[in-house]
Amino acid sequence: MYNPYKEIDNISSFTHPLFNEKFRYMNDIESVDLSIKILNKFINSNYDNIVIIESGTSPLLNIIKKLEKYKNSDIKFHQIKIPRDLDFDLFNWFKTYLDEDELQETLDINNMCLTRQKWLEDECRTFKFSEFIEQKQFTIYDSIIDNYIYNISKVYLFQRILDGTNLGNVFNSPFLLFDEYINAGTIIRNFNCIVRLFTNNPVFKLSAFCMFLDNPEKYEKIAFTIYDNSNELECYRKGAYPFENRIDLIGYYYFVDKNNFEKIYLDKLLEKQNSNLNCEEFYELLEKLINNNDILRKLKNTFNEEQVRNYITNDDIKRYMIKYIEKQINGNTLYYDLLDQVFEIYAPAWSPMPVKFHLDYWNGFVMIEEEIKKNMDNIKEEYLKYRNSILHDIIVMLIENRNSWLKSIDNILEVKNENN
Repeated sequence: MYNPYKEIDNISSFTHPLFNEKFRYMNDIESVDLSIKILNKFINSNYDNIVIIESGTSPLLNIIKKLEKYKNSDIKFHQIKIPRDLDFDLFNWFKTYLDEDELQETLDINNMCLTRQKWLEDECRTFKFSEFIEQKQFTIYDSIIDNYIYNISKVYLFQRILDGTNLGNVFNSPFLLFDEYINAGTIIRNFNCIVRLFTNNPVFKLSAFCMFLDNPEKYEKIAFTIYDNSNELECYRKGAYPFENRIDLIGYYYFVDKNNFEKIYLDKLLEKQNSNLNCEEFYELLEKLINNNDILRKLKNTFNEEQVRNYITNDDIKRYMIKYIEKQINGNTLYYDLLDQVFEIYAPAWSPMPVKFHLDYWNGFVMIEEEIKKNMDNIKEEYLKYRNSILHDIIVMLIENRNSWLKSIDNILEVKNENN
């Protein structure tokens, strides 16, 4: 059955303009080898507590947790999402990562007895990260050395409220922080903010699959990075990191904006959908609309990058139109966010390709939004008719991809265990 949500390949069509080479992602065997390599790095770091920044690290961590060497270690992983934009729902961030019994514990602060949840709710209502950290341009190097000025008085009460929580205990002890890529330094800058809600003086080191900087050995804050600017090409030639933006292999996603912070598991989301319609008829309607209005040609003309222009097909437009009409009808909901994140899976790879490819893809669609908007009234009723079936089929595709990947990983590990 045809649908625009099919095989995912956002890399093989592109040639890197600087290196003049095509690249590929690691295969499953190479992913297992990478997991073993990173686990050894974790063990050699001598940190028991390892904080993992979500969520492109999740499939890697999934493999690591299956390894016997991990099961025999003292390592404890703590997975947390650090939003790219600091204007997010901080209260629900706490509700996601603190235990329910911690939230309901009564705290006596300044002669007032309230539950930790109530204290947090009140404090989050008025707190703004923009008033806590200086607003300035920064680089990855600023984030590595934590070169920022903080208004610590803004977080004094948070630190009292969070004292004694499990996550507070982790952040008040030495720990290792891991992310797959450390590029512009935004996520690390934001982590430096969030960790100070728990402690003034966090003691941790950084680690990654790849940090886009020079001479990582010069920075005491860096425990390890497998690749950096000096061996970036080697990184890609050996197979690029395969899990970035792969909501299908992760198995969940985070719905995050200034009013929301929620971890959405795909299998739970599937329970709310049903599929009683074949969506091919709706996709054919989109195909006719695109062709009759010459939208593909108009879109291609907006791109600056020839490789992006050659990559685009009607399927990209259909995926964009579906997420666009969902937002027009229902607003910025967890379902729109799902469609947006799935749209991202098919966009040109962030790495190893230049960021400008991905941004060109984004900008092109923005530039033809008016063209798409004027045709939306023609399909609103049909979209509402097929909506549940479209969502159901997309989620099933994502889950099936993950189940197939998990089976492959288990088979590889079984062979490795037999050979050992």
